Amino acid sequence: MKKTVLTWALLALSTLGIHAQEQCEFALTIVIPDQTVELSPMAKSQLTSKLRQAVTQNGMAGGARFSNFCIVANLVETSKNLTSGLRPLVTVTMGLELYVANTRTGDKFGSTYLNLSGAGQNEKLAHMASISALNPQNTALQSFMKATKKKIMTYYDSQTNNMIRQAKSLSTKQDFEQAMYLLTSIPTCINNYDAVEAAILSTFQTYVNQDCTGKINKARHAWNASQDREGAKIAGAYLAAINPAAQCYDDAMELADEIRERIGEEWEWAKDLKEFGKEMARSQVELEKMRIEAARAIGESYAENQPDITINQNIINGVQTEE
Repeated sequence: MKKTVLTWALLALSTLGIHAQEQCEFALTIVIPDQTVELSPMAKSQLTSKLRQAVTQNGMAGGARFSNFCIVANLVETSKNLTSGLRPLVTVTMGLELYVANTRTGDKFGSTYLNLSGAGQNEKLAHMASISALNPQNTALQSFMKATKKKIMTYYDSQTNNMIRQAKSLSTKQDFEQAMYLLTSIPTCINNYDAVEAAILSTFQTYVNQDCTGKINKARHAWNASQDREGAKIAGAYLAAINPAAQCYDDAMELADEIRERIGEEWEWAKDLKEFGKEMARSQVELEKMRIEAARAIGESYAENQPDITINQNIINGVQTEE
C-alpha cells in the first residue's frame, strides 16, 4: 500500500531530469492510410521508419501513436515496366505526397511531393525498393519538415490562450485527462508558457482534489462496513492511491491512523506516508515540478488510449475537443 504512493512520487522525480534535458519539441504522428498502391506490412513499416527519421532530425517526436498533428503519406504509382525473360524485373516509379495536418481541426499545414523509383522481381519488391530509396536527408523533405515545424510553432503561439480555455471547459465537464493532454501537448518553448504551466497545475490540483474525495469516501465506506483486517485491506488500497498533493491528503492520513490504531502495527505505513507527505511539501518548486510531470503522464496515458488516427476520404479522424 505504501509502495503505491511512493512509486508515484519516485517515478515523477525520475522524469524531471529527463525532461530538463530534452529539446523543446512536440509530437507528430505518422499516418500511412490505405493506398492505391498495395503496400506490404514491411513496406509500410519501412516508410514509417524513414519518415520518423526525417521528423526527429528536425527536433520533433515522430513516434507518438496519437498527437495534435500528423504527417500523412500517400503513394501513387505513376508508371510500371515489366522486363520479361528468365529473371523478370518490375520497375516502378511512384509519387509520394506528404502533408501535415491538425488532427483536431483537419487544417493542413503544408504539403510536398517526392518522386521515388525502384525495381524488383515482383511488384511488391519494386515498391520496397522505391521506399528504400527515400533518403530522410532529402533536401526537399528536410525543407518541408523545417517549414512545417515553424508553422506549427506559430500555431501554438497564436492558439495558446484558446487551448487553455478549451482545457478549462473540459475540466468543468470533469474530463480532466483530456484537459491535461491538451495542455501538456503544448511545447514548453512557446511564448507565454508560464500561463500554460499555471493552467496545468490548476487542472491537476482540481483533478487530485476530486479524486481524493472520492477515494476517501470509498475507504470510509469499506472501513465502516467491516472494521477488521479485511476492511482495513480494502480501505488501505483506496488510501494508498491518493495523491499526496491533494488538499484532503491529511484527512486521508487521519483515517489511516484510525485504522492503524485498531488494527495494530500492520498499519505503520500510515505514519511513514504522513512523514513522506511533509517531506514533499518542504520544496514548493520540486512539488510543482512533480505535479507537472504527473499531469504529463496522465495526458500521455489519455493519448495512448485514443483510437488510431485514420484518414477517411481525406478527412482526418482524430479527437475533437471543445471549441
